[in-house]
Amino acid sequence: MAGGFTEEQRNRIRKKLLETGVDLSTTIGFRKMTVASVAKKAGVSVGSFYNFFSSKESFAVAMINELEDRSFADFMEKRNGKSTVPVREFLDWYREYFRPETNFLLRLTLEDMMWLKTHIGAGAYFENEPDMERIEKIIPYITGLRTDFSPGVVVNFIKSIYTAYQSRDTFFEDDLQTNVDLIFDAIYCYVRYEPEQHEQLHCNLVHSGGNL
Repeated sequence: MAGGFTEEQRNRIRKKLLETGVDLSTTIGFRKMTVASVAKKAGVSVGSFYNFFSSKESFAVAMINELEDRSFADFMEKRNGKSTVPVREFLDWYREYFRPETNFLLRLTLEDMMWLKTHIGAGAYFENEPDMERIEKIIPYITGLRTDFSPGVVVNFIKSIYTAYQSRDTFFEDDLQTNVDLIFDAIYCYVRYEPEQHEQLHCNLVHSGGNL
């Protein structure tokens, strides 16, 4: 019972701290968010915060990992006992994690993302190797994939979504979600396998350079 809390209390407090972090990070930003502000809004002492997280940086990593763990857990639950799911079905589900209302990272500013990249260090969410590991973790559960696609291309597509939202003040923000949907359509066109049209694995959208 570390920190004087039962396991149930620890789980509840940790969840509350993480939810508070998401709230504050999208209202005042990561740079301005402090341990004291998180603790106060969550209704715990600063000392209690440090029973769960060693620093603001470790807290940020936990927030990002929670988002990633939740998405994978939701996917495993969505399989509903099936060993695999078709690639189209998977991508239709996965794109829902790239809505600002479900992914707090899409609500952050470019300055906040730079703070994260600077402070949470190697091996965290923004490095290429963990990105590849996340893709490769999912692949065995998906059917209908061509065997020669590069996971790096998919990672680059996904990163382009974050880049667009981070720089949303230079984009037509009301249309960004349509861009996200088109990116997922392009991912599908790139990774899908069509036995009878193996020479035409890319959709017309990709071949035309996005000209509709």
